[in-house]
Amino acid sequence: MVSKLNNIINRAYREFVPKKANELKVTKIADKIRSYLDSSLKRLGISAEIEFGGSYAKNTWINKESDIDIFVIFNSEAETKLLKRLVPKSFMEAHGSRLYFRGKISGITIEVVPLVKFTDRSKVENSIDLSILHERYIRDKLSDNLRKDVIILKRFCKANDCYGSETYKHGFSGYALELLVINYGGFVPLLKAVDYWYQDMVIDIGGHYNSEAQARSAIGKQEAPMVLIDPTNPKRNICGSLNQDNFVKFIFACKRLLVFPSFSMFQNHDMEKEIKNLSKARRSKLFIYETKILEPRDTFLSKYNKALDRLLRELSANDVEIYSCNVDYGTSKAKLFLEIKNIPSTAARPVSGPKVWLESKKLGDFLKVHNEVYLRGDSLYYDKKYGIKNFNIAIKTSIVKYMSEKAVLKI
Repeated sequence: MVSKLNNIINRAYREFVPKKANELKVTKIADKIRSYLDSSLKRLGISAEIEFGGSYAKNTWINKESDIDIFVIFNSEAETKLLKRLVPKSFMEAHGSRLYFRGKISGITIEVVPLVKFTDRSKVENSIDLSILHERYIRDKLSDNLRKDVIILKRFCKANDCYGSETYKHGFSGYALELLVINYGGFVPLLKAVDYWYQDMVIDIGGHYNSEAQARSAIGKQEAPMVLIDPTNPKRNICGSLNQDNFVKFIFACKRLLVFPSFSMFQNHDMEKEIKNLSKARRSKLFIYETKILEPRDTFLSKYNKALDRLLRELSANDVEIYSCNVDYGTSKAKLFLEIKNIPSTAARPVSGPKVWLESKKLGDFLKVHNEVYLRGDSLYYDKKYGIKNFNIAIKTSIVKYMSEKAVLKI
């Protein structure tokens, strides 16, 4: 089993660690955008520094899946508004904690992000400014072998749908995965360590605290299922946006890889094909609906997920049993796959009321509202009609009602 796992990991290295030719291509594009920004700064007489960020700066990007983050570091918050004058005209506005710009050069996505220079991190008001510390910390701590392990861990998490800390995704960020590899000393040691993970665990890679209780107290109340202390900012939980679903997905995927090693666990899957096959085998009813993703992407998809919660609550309120619900977040569209297990076969459902032991006067108040009452054991019940003649049509209507672009924007 160990030999098989090693063979799979070596294959992952060969397939997902960038080749020299790919590195040269991406570097050429990175140099091109940096040169453009340098020229813009000089032409406009703006004083700012330029530094690469993200996976490109740390050399932890996946082969053929690269993008380039580049920071323009200004001297004040007011000066960050000048970024619009520096970037190529083809770049589009994107919204985060600050306005930034996104574009493509030779098929490679580039994000130009404004930062504000600081000397005292305790006075930093926008956490994005601390990103520069992340890049420097990771570059200092990653050996070449650990760098390769980070790359295959990222691919592993993408394949198992638990990667990405965006507000609509709530998975592991690239920085979190880099820290985990550094903390445990590699991909395989991390897999083995996950066997002993637990709910509300704390990882303090920088050794800032004496106990888990002290760490939790320092960062404040957290809804996240784990705490990963930022070694460059000990009052921040790097996994603050991680939700329970992605936490357990990651744990299960790690344990499954150890027990049943398979290279398929590193590969992208055709979600639509897999769900259609499962639905056919289960004989369930599958509804598919596409929603165009509007900018700003993160804000729109965050609203999209809230709309989806409302849809699921409405269906549940009408006793529609859901087998599974999945979303494929594409580049331009979000595709919903809603698999229905059962729909009501009756025109009404029983609703429980008070116990028969209730005093007559109060029981009478209930009977005045509900005339056709009957007993089940010692409880009174009444029938509530669904008011739905055709559930298939009603489900389709509800999906459009909540998941269309116009419906999502109203939230």
